Amino acid sequence: MGIDVTAGVAVTGAADGVRPPEPFVSGPGAYLRGLTEPVDGLVLAVPEEWFDASGAARREALYGELAEDLGMPLRQFVPRAVAAAASLEQSSGGHLVCRLEADEVVAAVCGARGQFVTLCGVEWRTVSAGPPVRSPQEPENPQDARRAALLLSRARVQARYRAAPLWLPQEMTAGAVLDAFAPVEQALRSALFPVLAGPTAPEDVSRILLDGGLRRHPLAGSAVQEAATGAPVRVLEEHAAALGALRVARGSVKVPETARHRLSLRVHRVHQGLLTEADLPLAFPGGPVALSVRDDADDATVDVPDGQRPEVRIRLGDAEIRVPCPALRPGRYRLGLHSAGSGPGVLALRPRDGGETVLLPLNGPVGARTGDTE
Repeated sequence: MGIDVTAGVAVTGAADGVRPPEPFVSGPGAYLRGLTEPVDGLVLAVPEEWFDASGAARREALYGELAEDLGMPLRQFVPRAVAAAASLEQSSGGHLVCRLEADEVVAAVCGARGQFVTLCGVEWRTVSAGPPVRSPQEPENPQDARRAALLLSRARVQARYRAAPLWLPQEMTAGAVLDAFAPVEQALRSALFPVLAGPTAPEDVSRILLDGGLRRHPLAGSAVQEAATGAPVRVLEEHAAALGALRVARGSVKVPETARHRLSLRVHRVHQGLLTEADLPLAFPGGPVALSVRDDADDATVDVPDGQRPEVRIRLGDAEIRVPCPALRPGRYRLGLHSAGSGPGVLALRPRDGGETVLLPLNGPVGARTGDTE
């Protein structure tokens, strides 16, 4: 199953294909509690902002609710833009995913090669306040749509066309449509420049994918092409991110999350009756970022005695950095990792008795808890 957490839509796979998307309004937890069939694998498409270190608290809260409380086989969190790109039959190249909403614009470049889709860069911008913007209802007649596109292009440069109705019988004029969309286009241009000029962006963009509530706006496609590239534009379905998450859950598309640094936790173990020190490996460069760290076949756990604090070690080339942990109440903790857009990620220490998870950003000494979403 794939779920787009923000849009509130789930797509389920079946033996005979893919079932129609199911919208929900009460959150993924309530939706999953109401299912009568078992879920074999679950992938969540979540906002790109959640992949900063501060967004790990939001991912951890969902992990606790869905994986630990409900026992769902949650395999991975995927950025919504990547999930949207994963919804299509893949061909090698760069895909520019633009999600246009009335209050926010996201521009992301995704690289596709075979089964693999990766996020090369992403930028998001808040749309400044302006006239209410919505996507005008498209006419059924293609000729009317072409007329509207021509009218808008002329109204951009010739004021006398601004008073003309976009199409009949609607009374919305070309000028009103241009004025309402202007803040969205400004935010889009601001996001596109750095994401396309970034060091990890592909040389060529093979196609542009439009997503979001304004994806069918008559100005959306031309605005992206003018600001970015002349690649062909494709308008995605509303459930594209959920469908892409389903394809990741099925394994037909892979969105690798790999660690960039060697991570370990310094622990004490009893070996042949003697107390010894050892490094419990958490991740290694190129290896997976595990939502639940395993030690052989079981979840990795550590016992924290009263007055002691675990110490995490990060290997950066030839240098080793030690990250002290904040004070923890005594008890046994299970371990997990969350990736971050930059840096080694975030370590999750989950109390075995069900207490509040402690999150330790590995690029700094201060821990956060699942309630700290910043």
